[in-house]
Amino acid sequence: MSSSSSMKIFKAKMDHWTSRISLLFFGFSLSSCSRFPLRQYHYVDSAKSWYEARQSCRENFTDLATFESMDDINRLQPPFKNTQAWIGLWDDPNAWQTSMGNQSNSWRWSATGETSKTGFKSWYSPNPDFYRGGETCVIIRNKGVWGDIDCASSLGFLCFNVTEQNQKVYFYIGQSLSWSSAQNYCREHYLDLAMIENQEENTRAGSAAPSSPLTWIGLYREPWTWSDQSHSTFRNNNPAGLTNPSGGHCVLENTDGHLWDNQDCSVKNRFICQQVSRMRTTFRLKLLSQVDLSDPAVKSQILQQLSALLTKDGWSDFNLQWTVKPQKTP
Repeated sequence: MSSSSSMKIFKAKMDHWTSRISLLFFGFSLSSCSRFPLRQYHYVDSAKSWYEARQSCRENFTDLATFESMDDINRLQPPFKNTQAWIGLWDDPNAWQTSMGNQSNSWRWSATGETSKTGFKSWYSPNPDFYRGGETCVIIRNKGVWGDIDCASSLGFLCFNVTEQNQKVYFYIGQSLSWSSAQNYCREHYLDLAMIENQEENTRAGSAAPSSPLTWIGLYREPWTWSDQSHSTFRNNNPAGLTNPSGGHCVLENTDGHLWDNQDCSVKNRFICQQVSRMRTTFRLKLLSQVDLSDPAVKSQILQQLSALLTKDGWSDFNLQWTVKPQKTP
């Protein structure tokens, strides 16, 4: 971190007020700070399951290791070589395998981008199984049963519209497309890929699908989350991808080039913890406004605006608090 201070001026126009707010930011030079917060990595030479490793890291450090870039990977020093070790990336099966869930890696509907409101599901065994770490889009068969397969597969698909009576109507398109291309087609010609929220809708969708071919519907998910709830999208997977068949819901850092692969979470391996160095700074706020700063809604709106600006500027894992400096008495 550079010892020199820098100032950044943010201007945010509030949604519910016409006044303009200028936020003056002091204290850091983000351009000279490659990561915030700074993570220090610790190799633990003790074989544990992923769950045991997470508990140990949380008790003795901050959490299992999160990586945000190759810079983080390159900071791994010996003895981080020639071994396998758990890191913090995993795909909790309780969020998508046993229920529809409402976690970040749970199933979502294309039409809303949100997790299921009703919890309805119609899987056929052993689906969903996330086979070889690559099945995150859903098909329906003629009898109304669902399965998860690779989103890059070329298949026919179901689109839907909604009538004035708020009833979904399903349309089969026989053109073979990937899931994302099918989504684009449905959004252009109908409402979206098929959304199914109850048994009656599932029966009609199954009837609209052909008797034998697999058919896309609008169910999908984004797999893998970090133990520390980081939003990092960085991956350093093997070129072949995460290749372990069903059961591999946790990620190992492997020997060759620190590449990653998935593994059964119950297998005992060494692991890498992280210690997060948290820093504190102060925002000096200059307000050119007639709004009432004692109003909690106003404070909340300002913090939301500032949080969005910091996130856009590359900050992560930060916490904002509002304090008002007491006025000097004359």
